[in-house]
Amino acid sequence: MCGILAVLGVGDVSLAKRSRIIELSRRLRHRGPDWSGIHSFEDCYLAHQRLAIVDPTSGDQPLYNEDKTVVVTVNGEIYNHEELKAKLKSHQFQTGSDCEVIAHLYEEYREEFVDMLDGMFSFVLLDTRDKSFIAARDAIGICPLYMGWGLDGSVWFSSEMKALSDDCERFISFPPGHLYSSKTGGLRRWYNPPWFSESIPSAPYDPLLIRESFEKARLSLCFLLQFPTF
Repeated sequence: MCGILAVLGVGDVSLAKRSRIIELSRRLRHRGPDWSGIHSFEDCYLAHQRLAIVDPTSGDQPLYNEDKTVVVTVNGEIYNHEELKAKLKSHQFQTGSDCEVIAHLYEEYREEFVDMLDGMFSFVLLDTRDKSFIAARDAIGICPLYMGWGLDGSVWFSSEMKALSDDCERFISFPPGHLYSSKTGGLRRWYNPPWFSESIPSAPYDPLLIRESFEKARLSLCFLLQFPTF
């Protein structure tokens, strides 16, 4: 289950602000009783409350790339992580966590890697080299994610609204199948299956025609059951 909290671009980088973010992260403790972690870089914070399932001994979060310039906090499970690891032979994995693959995929493919993930997830990734960040949620929204904006211009993400409501002037439910990029400053849909573009029938609803179609189908089925070799 896990709980994530990310606060990016805060106006106050004091120890008091860090303590406040840790306090808010603890509101998600029930989601992950096995580990609490936080990574801070200048005015950006990524916190995590972990429920240890995959690699319980070394998969503590946040997770990193090799030189720790890419930081990620994840709630979820990446089902095809072994397949994805096989495509990243030049990378050194530090844990057995299924979620570490996200940091390395970002290095190779930048924001375009999200549709390679098969699983349920919500995550926030920070690239400390240019202080850009992305957040994404799985295609149908299995893993919860909320997004908020602070009065100081900061951007917040959390697994539950209770970690945002006291410190954000407004917040939304992060839409499923979407990605937020700080480089563009907006949400965009990453999940675009072929059937999204299929046309919707424009014929008016005709209940009599539907009934007749069902009756014909029923008669055909009865005939086949009576004469299976016909």
